[in-house]
Amino acid sequence: MSTRATVRMKLTASATRILVIDRYGREILKAQLAAASQAHRLAARTLLEAVALFCNAQLRVVLSAESEESSCAQGLSDGFGFGIDTLHYEVEIAPSRAERRRGIGSFRDVRGLLVIDGDKT
Repeated sequence: MSTRATVRMKLTASATRILVIDRYGREILKAQLAAASQAHRLAARTLLEAVALFCNAQLRVVLSAESEESSCAQGLSDGFGFGIDTLHYEVEIAPSRAERRRGIGSFRDVRGLLVIDGDKT
């Protein structure tokens, strides 16, 4: 397969929205489909494989899901929140808006841990 195309996919309780961008930055597919919970468990994977074959390119999929269980049920992520990679596509999980705002936190809880072996840092 040739150079990559990018798929932006958002799974919500009411719809699955998909935007496919080719390697030149052109939008080549926009779709709003039924919610992932209403779709067959193989629907998203089959759709991504078909798009990859039409584009003759491995896809970079950026996935945003309201719930981890919806992306996992569609076979796009594992049970630990990591995206699934196949011959046709690689899935990256995009953090939610709340996670992006929060960052990784203050580490106050980690700083308060017991010091061992005289470590003062």
